[in-house]
Amino acid sequence: MLTKSLYMVSGSVLFVIGMILFPLPVPFGLPTMLIGLALMFKASDKVKRRVIRLSNKNPHSRKLWQKVRQKRIERKRS
Repeated sequence: MLTKSLYMVSGSVLFVIGMILFPLPVPFGLPTMLIGLALMFKASDKVKRRVIRLSNKNPHSRKLWQKVRQKRIERKRS
């Protein structure tokens, strides 16, 4: 329980920092947002469901999401 809360808080903070850094010419915003989102993924199924719903609305991101999920499943089987 404490671990999930820690992941959510740190992921949220990193995501917000990434949003602040995103408009800068140096490309630190996007990787920071992705790291924050990954931490939030690890902590919450609700975040996963929302991202999947959003990605289903955009065909390009849906294909990318399916590739990532497929690679993850293959790694678990190995």
